[in-house]
Amino acid sequence: MSARQGDVRWGPVSTVVAALVVVLGVCGALGAWQWSVGTHGGDPVEAADAVPLADALAPASPAEGGVGKAVTVSGAFTQADAALVGGGRVIAGVEAVLVVRPFTVAADATGTGEAATLPVVVGWVPADDLARVGGPSGATELSGYLRGSEGASVSTSEGAPDGTFLADTLSPAVFAQHWDSPMYSALLVTDTPEEGLQAIPAPEPETELNFRSIVYAFEWWLFAAFFLFVGVRWIRDNGRVAPDAADGDEPAPDVPTDAATASAAVKEGSP
Repeated sequence: MSARQGDVRWGPVSTVVAALVVVLGVCGALGAWQWSVGTHGGDPVEAADAVPLADALAPASPAEGGVGKAVTVSGAFTQADAALVGGGRVIAGVEAVLVVRPFTVAADATGTGEAATLPVVVGWVPADDLARVGGPSGATELSGYLRGSEGASVSTSEGAPDGTFLADTLSPAVFAQHWDSPMYSALLVTDTPEEGLQAIPAPEPETELNFRSIVYAFEWWLFAAFFLFVGVRWIRDNGRVAPDAADGDEPAPDVPTDAATASAAVKEGSP
């Protein structure tokens, strides 16, 4: 059956559509992959990943390399005053105060051969129930994750229950005014809270942004948009039978082939 003007050229159109599906799928998938790489989420700390404290951090050394790591440590809590750290914190919708105690890490567990003081966040209490804070436990083995300092602040014993002092931030520099040195520059958040206290919520996984990968993701999606534009434009301009091709079904006009007839035609056209 002969093609008519306006008929869809299904063969070429189908080929272009199939190619577009493949290209858009590849570009879209690569863009999504680059986006996931660029916005990669960190994994939460797991107890199975715990290492000895000496392998993660040394006393009086920068905390950056150890923050976030799960560790185990041996030693004992001291009888020094505990720190009650407020600063307007809210946990589970309640104004909370963190309880931090000094923990003496045994000399053979520091990696330096010298005992050191590790600030340990043992739990939290509501700000209006500070009387719940008791004395230190007799634990000698702790596990948890290391948390960085929040910066310096001031501390005071005014208004604090006996055996405690108040502070606004989790700062080993502040705690060093009350506890023995050397001291670790990070804090340990215990997996199990002290009796009578509530557990500190697990930290949310941090998101690391890789701007190069994010840019690559947008580039792949722009490629997909460009190929889609080109494909749609081609289908619009070439997807139907052209007028010249449609006229090919009509019989062609007779053309004189006889020499005499052609000569007569020339004479008739002469002035």
